[in-house]
Amino acid sequence: MNFTQTPRHPFLIISLFCLALLTGCATSPDPAFDETTAILNEAHIAYNAKQYKKVFELLFPLAANGNDKAQYALGYLFYNGLGVQKSDRQAMHWIQLSAAQGNRKAIQALKSE
Repeated sequence: MNFTQTPRHPFLIISLFCLALLTGCATSPDPAFDETTAILNEAHIAYNAKQYKKVFELLFPLAANGNDKAQYALGYLFYNGLGVQKSDRQAMHWIQLSAAQGNRKAIQALKSE
């Protein structure tokens, strides 16, 4: 075999390189996801401790940035007046935003309205 010739399968070599690159990306943790998960967990702990104002303070930035779980949770807080002044209008706003993203709990909440 003459090693100075052009490889017969350049597409295969390029494909394998791209696959290796994508595999590395797929296994790299997403720092934003980890931070969001940590905040959602902290909010859950605060909720269980009945620290509803803290729950609101933790979730509002996530909800404002489009996190469907945080949006649903804010709707729940507003609907029940937990840590915030009860507001059906605000509850509906946040739950509708969450439902629009496919959040099943939010969709179910809208169906039961």
